Amino acid sequence: MRICAVLLLVALPMLAKSDVVVQAWSRATPPGASSAAIYGLFENNSAHEMRVAEIRFAGAKHAMIHRTLEDEGMARMVHGEILVPPGQSYELKPGGLHIMLMAISSPLLQGCLYEFQILWENGDSTNHAFLTGGYGQMVFPAEVESVGGDTGARLCP
Repeated sequence: MRICAVLLLVALPMLAKSDVVVQAWSRATPPGASSAAIYGLFENNSAHEMRVAEIRFAGAKHAMIHRTLEDEGMARMVHGEILVPPGQSYELKPGGLHIMLMAISSPLLQGCLYEFQILWENGDSTNHAFLTGGYGQMVFPAEVESVGGDTGARLCP
C-alpha cells in the first residue's frame, strides 16, 4: 500500500498540463478549525517564469498566498506571490510562504489527499493534490498514516 501511495504522489503532478511540477502537503486540522495551509515544492521545467494567479480548493471559501513575517516577536501574515523562475524550484514551508485556505468546510484529515486547482497568470490551469500529514507536520509527510491506522494516502472530499 505504501508503494501505491508513493507512486500516486509522484504520478499526480505529472498529470498536470503545465510545465510546473507541484508536490504539495498540508497539516491535519483539528475539528472546528477555520483555516489551513498548503506547503510544498513548485518546480518549473519550462523556459519562462510561472506566476500563480489564483488557487481554488472546493473545501474552502477562498485561498490566498501568504508569507509569515516576524515583527517584534509576533508572527503576522502578509500577502505574497508564487513566482517560479524558469528551470528553478521554489518551496513553500511553515514559517514562510504558504497557501492559506480560509473558511474550510471540514477538518483536513491525516493521510488524505485533497485536490486543488492552480490558475496561472499565463492562462493555464492545472489540477493537483496535497497530502495531509499530522498536526505538527513540518516537512513533506513521506511516511503517512491515516486516522484509521491505515498506511498510505486516500483521496478525500
